[in-house]
Amino acid sequence: MAPNTVNLRCQTIIDGQLGYVLLPVTRHLWETSEDAREDARRRARDELRHRAVKQTGRDLPAADFDTLPVWAEYPDRCEVECVGGPADGKRITLASAEPPPAINIPLEESLLDLLTAHTPPESALNMVTYVPLRGAGGFLSRAADGAWRYTPTAA
Repeated sequence: MAPNTVNLRCQTIIDGQLGYVLLPVTRHLWETSEDAREDARRRARDELRHRAVKQTGRDLPAADFDTLPVWAEYPDRCEVECVGGPADGKRITLASAEPPPAINIPLEESLLDLLTAHTPPESALNMVTYVPLRGAGGFLSRAADGAWRYTPTAA
């Protein structure tokens, strides 16, 4: 994907398998024109429906595809949302198009807590590891706006 292009992803489960389309759009139009964004979302949904009809051999109602989310995938970044644990609700922008297998997030401790602790801390900087959350069918979970969803690992 070129730096001046954004891929729009629209996906759903078709006959038990993940079906999706990637529709390249001009990044400048995507970021500056609401009309262009809405038109591109409609085209992505239409293309996914066409692919599903072709794959299943059934006439599938367009209304079933009209509410599917369409996510923008940038060539130089991705968004991650932490779900649960000490960083619940935290959103992070990573300088990579692909989400990593794990993210270490530093825990914020107050300086007073560190100074008044009766035992020395194991580390001045404690971390929590977050891994991708899996949704239906074992696929990586995404928020409504396309951010990848991560959950803390068991301690």
